[in-house]
Amino acid sequence: MTQVKIPLILGNSIEILGIAGAIWLIVVAPDINSVLLRFSTYLLSWACLVFFPHCLAHFVTGRLAGVRFTHYLLSKSPMARLEVPIISVVASKIPVLGLKIDQSSLGSVSRGARAVMFVSGAAASMIFPFMVVVASFGRLPAILNGGLLFLSTANVAFDLYYSPRAGDISRI
Repeated sequence: MTQVKIPLILGNSIEILGIAGAIWLIVVAPDINSVLLRFSTYLLSWACLVFFPHCLAHFVTGRLAGVRFTHYLLSKSPMARLEVPIISVVASKIPVLGLKIDQSSLGSVSRGARAVMFVSGAAASMIFPFMVVVASFGRLPAILNGGLLFLSTANVAFDLYYSPRAGDISRI
């Protein structure tokens, strides 16, 4: 997969619009009469909140810590390196946004600042999806709400396993 460079302003705008879209889906979901469509709306919001806050969290915490970034990249996910049968194949086909770090600025900040910057993306991807679980309580049948809770918990477990091996935490 070819990497595509995206200017920082455009990448940040995509991230912000993705988060805003996820929040909008949470707001409109309760008004949807079909339970299946309402669940699908929450599920789409959940996926957006796994994906879109990730790089934006890196950017914001990195900039606060003194790390500079050169651009966003649209490329394959680092999960493709995990060699987990289904996940690696899917991850190698679906493009994701990533941030290109200015290495000289990364070297000029403390180890703690680097750690916070790298952990922030994984933390955002683990925490934000729980917003959907909370928002859907009482608005979905318990089994479907439990499904969202299970997905969110599985996402945390996967990130805690994956990130130290091939993700952000491995870069600390």
